[in-house]
Amino acid sequence: MNANTDQVNFPNQHQPEPQTVDAAHAHSLSEAQTIASNSANGNGHARAAQDLARERAAAPFNGESVLILYGTVTGNSEALAKKLAEALRPTGLTARVRDMAHCQPNVLKQTNCVLVVASTYGDGEPPDDAAPFWEAVVHGNGLDLSGVKYSVLALGNTTYDHFCKCGRELDAALERHGAVRLHPRVDCDVDYNDPAGRWIEGVLANLRQEQNSSASA
Repeated sequence: MNANTDQVNFPNQHQPEPQTVDAAHAHSLSEAQTIASNSANGNGHARAAQDLARERAAAPFNGESVLILYGTVTGNSEALAKKLAEALRPTGLTARVRDMAHCQPNVLKQTNCVLVVASTYGDGEPPDDAAPFWEAVVHGNGLDLSGVKYSVLALGNTTYDHFCKCGRELDAALERHGAVRLHPRVDCDVDYNDPAGRWIEGVLANLRQEQNSSASA
């Protein structure tokens, strides 16, 4: 089976090894060590990475958290999810990064904002480890996501017939379950850095707008 865009590496960036991120309190602390050891910009960057992961470990998982889900084969969706989490740090929101492979659909109900980075593998399939979660959300019923806002970044490859199928179907399923789109889905081809960056900027802009509206209410 041939893999889709998820196998393309970030230009000039070391591809992180896939791991379970924030699956439990202890994993967040080990995440700090992993990020720090992979940092190439000196001790300052390593300390910042450790601080970020410790904040995630200490903060409660509640309605003020942003859940970032990724489904990956070789690590690119995971790398984008972590990049998004770091970009969210100045907003004051707690970013929880989770691998779909280690989640149940009910995790979507534990927050009021879900951001998804999903790759498509082979002929339109989700990554193998993420398939049970994807199947349950896309084809399941009875999941009430009223009050949840979301956005999806889909990674794919236009040389395949089912371009970005997994991300597109997750996007439609979340809406079907009652969630409201925070920012439009972006579908990325093999050169995904620019569109992914624009998606992150759009998500941040909408979250800031939500925060400003809440503050002025």
